[in-house]
Amino acid sequence: MAYTVIQAGTALQLVDTDGVLTTLTLANDLTLSTSLAPRWAVSGNYVVLVNSASFPVTIDGNGTVRPLTPRAPRTGPVLSAGAAGTLSGTYGGVRYTNVIKDAVGNTIAESDFSPASNTVTITSSQLKVTGVEVSPDVVSARRIYRPTSNGAVLFPWVEIDGNTITQVSDDLSDAGLSIIPAPILGNPPHLTHVAEFRGRLFGASDINIDVVRYTEAGVRYSWPEDNILAIPPAGADEFGVTALIPRREALGVGRRNTLIQVTGSGVEDSGGLPDFDVVILSKELGVESQESVKVYRDAAYFLWKDGVYRWSSEGIECISDGDAQGFGAVRSWFTTNSYFNRDFFTHAFAHIHPDRPFYRLFLASAGSNIVDRWVEYDINARRWWGPHKTDLFSPVSAFNRISASNRDIPVIGGATAVYNGQDTRTDGTATAITFDVIGKRHDGGDPDQDKYFGEISLFGKVQSSGSLSVISRAGNLNQTQAITQYYNMTKNRQRLGRLGTGKHAQVELTNAEVGKDVEIYGYEIDPVNLLGRR
Repeated sequence: MAYTVIQAGTALQLVDTDGVLTTLTLANDLTLSTSLAPRWAVSGNYVVLVNSASFPVTIDGNGTVRPLTPRAPRTGPVLSAGAAGTLSGTYGGVRYTNVIKDAVGNTIAESDFSPASNTVTITSSQLKVTGVEVSPDVVSARRIYRPTSNGAVLFPWVEIDGNTITQVSDDLSDAGLSIIPAPILGNPPHLTHVAEFRGRLFGASDINIDVVRYTEAGVRYSWPEDNILAIPPAGADEFGVTALIPRREALGVGRRNTLIQVTGSGVEDSGGLPDFDVVILSKELGVESQESVKVYRDAAYFLWKDGVYRWSSEGIECISDGDAQGFGAVRSWFTTNSYFNRDFFTHAFAHIHPDRPFYRLFLASAGSNIVDRWVEYDINARRWWGPHKTDLFSPVSAFNRISASNRDIPVIGGATAVYNGQDTRTDGTATAITFDVIGKRHDGGDPDQDKYFGEISLFGKVQSSGSLSVISRAGNLNQTQAITQYYNMTKNRQRLGRLGTGKHAQVELTNAEVGKDVEIYGYEIDPVNLLGRR
């Protein structure tokens, strides 16, 4: 069954396909910050959470929260001769790990290795291991690895079930050990970003900010220290990696003023290194906010300082600049202080409305440090709509949940609830959403000459009821006379009175009735006559 996980304050909640919330029990010692954005990735049947969590965790479909990788043991085991047995030789360098398993015994996660043990020589005895540390995490077992006599390569040896017993003895022969050596393991740092690409998890950290670290192939819990990619330009700023953008054939890595892509199959060469390449796409733009990044049909949308960009197989383009003719241009939204708080772009967030489809971006209004507005980009029509607001609540997040029919449902999170969109034109259940459209200034092609603006006719879709206010303003640029008339929305066409005289005329259409749809096809002003020149 599909499921959605959200962070609500300092709690994690599971959202089922009906939208019902279930609060989850947190992993041992896990705390969630309300000042850091939760960041997610899907890996197999698990959701991975980083940044807001005090350490990276996974959540499964049952709502069980576990460490992504258990903490590694702090102390090495102690070897000595045990009871009589069949083992003879010199043994040292034994290490152990902490392991989490599922209900049928499959390994879910395994920590990095402990420090190495001492070396001991035994004759016809068992090899005894003591000092096995009890893990601070909830683990299923401690797994011990040892080499053959006088060897250096570690092989799986024995497991201590549970998290209580601290010693074990065994005399398994060297020949009885597995022919498969110990796996490559490693604990992740504190991750601030995470993404899945080429069957691996990639992450950025607030410890080494100029690199991206990645897991072993297909092993979400194994983060070797040397699995890193340097992200240029190193030392360029104090922010480092600001976003990870997983597309089908490339992983985008954003800095504040650079966009990089990671390509390659990830297949390891003879030296055991994956064939990943780091390529700079642009030194003229970057990514302001990880939460503004959304990928739809292999095209990535994200916010930078001067607008919203799309990165696809066709290249990088600023979609807020409009098309080649300038249609759909809203550059002033992002390059002036009239609309939004540009210093708060790093707190912007977005989601995709897949049915429209829209890229919906949430921003703080000018002079505000609260995200209280949003704009929408129509992906197919390549047009912008907005800015919008709601008086019902202040948005704090945006995401998509899965319905019972496996459809993406766009959701907006508030401080105390999550909200689904609705087709009814109301803000909440009873507050009207005002329809307010202002048309162009009509000057008849001669803005300096006085004119007579005659009667106005409106054309629209017939509604069951409702009235549309038609406010006309005729006159000069700095002095107009306003006239309000009313269009009966139960008619598809209605002729109203004249607008007046002046050098120009402008029409504003408004409706603030609860739940009323308004669809106007256009209007005509007839006649428009010149009055002469003084």
